[in-house]
This record gives sequence, structure tokens and C-alpha cells, in this order.
Amino acid sequence: MSSSAMENASRETDAQTGKDGARPSAEATRQKLLAAGIALFSSRGYEATSTRQVEAAAGVQRNLITYHFGNKGEFWKACMENLFGRLAEITGPTISQSRDIAPGERIRFLIRQFVRVSAKYPEVTRIMLEEGRSDDWRLDWIVEHQSRRFYNIVNALFDEGGYSPEGLTPIQFYYALVSGAAIFAMAPECRRLSGQDPFSEEMIDAQANAIAGLLIRE
Repeated sequence: MSSSAMENASRETDAQTGKDGARPSAEATRQKLLAAGIALFSSRGYEATSTRQVEAAAGVQRNLITYHFGNKGEFWKACMENLFGRLAEITGPTISQSRDIAPGERIRFLIRQFVRVSAKYPEVTRIMLEEGRSDDWRLDWIVEHQSRRFYNIVNALFDEGGYSPEGLTPIQFYYALVSGAAIFAMAPECRRLSGQDPFSEEMIDAQANAIAGLLIRE
């Protein structure tokens, strides 16, 4: 970024914090770009998504991704932080609230909650399916900031009381659970195959109960 662009960015940051007058449009622009970026990265993938496409989808002027985020790579990271941050806001309290539940029932409860959150944010599964196939810096970032955290939660559940659903190892359980969210990530195919909307409350509940029943049997 040029020195003039850096100075402009500094002034905009000051404006957002109220140092020289409020500019609510700055944060609104950032949020529009993030929303458009998440939608396009999750549907088209990183390589097939250009900054120009994101700016057009967000309905903002050209070069604002460079202005706000620096470059495409940093913008992608900001999109992922935004998406995974929203996910953590839901999953964090849910995990804490489940600590007093018996190990077997706790896993069943958390499976259902995972499925429901996956329905709320299908972009997460789409991105993880896309990036999980590529051995590059984006996969490193996702593993460090999202996948490893979730996998550690799975490991912790297994460590508590030595509970092992259906004799599965933690990594087998992890991928079996993640695959349960494919119905939402692949919603267009689901609609064509079944004529049903996977995002209906009835389908979400059915999927949550089905995955819990498959993975936890007593």
C-alpha cells in the first residue's frame, strides 16, 4: 500500500473511532465487502473469485478491498475471521453450558447443536470442503484458526471418561460429523434429489437427530 493510501486508511480509522468525526459508511462498507466475500469465496472458491467481483457484488466502488484490507489474501483472512468469529459466538456458550451433562448425552447434545449451527452457516462447510483439498497457505490458516479448535473439542470429549462413540477414533468421528453438514453445503443438490428444503426446521431437526443416532448408539 502506498504512503498516501496508508495515510487515508489512518484517517478513516480515526473517523471510525470518532477522533475527527463519525463516518458510519466506512464500517458499513467493510461489512458489505465481508458479506460479499464470504458468499463468493464459499460458492466459487478463492482462485475463481476476484476482488473486482466482490466489489461489484457488494455494490461499492472499485479498489475498496485494497483500501480497507490491503490485498486479496488479507481480505480472505478477514472474511474467514468474520465467519468463524460468528460461529464461535454460538458454539462457545453452547459447549460451556453442556459441561454438566453426562458424557454420552453431552456428545449427543453437541452433535445436534453442530448440525443446527451448520445449517445457519453453510458457508463454513463449503469453504472447509473447498480448502481442505488444497495443501497451501489457506489450508494452514483454516487448520490453525478453525479446524484444530474443533478437532481439539472432539478430542476433549473423548478424553472425558474414555467415551468412544461406536468405537470410532477422534479423527473418524470428526469427519463423520463434518460430513453430516454436507446436506446444507450441497443444498441445491439436496433439493433436486428430494424436493425438500434442507433449511426447513423439519429437515434441520431430522438431520440433527439422524446424525446423533448414527454416531451415538446405546
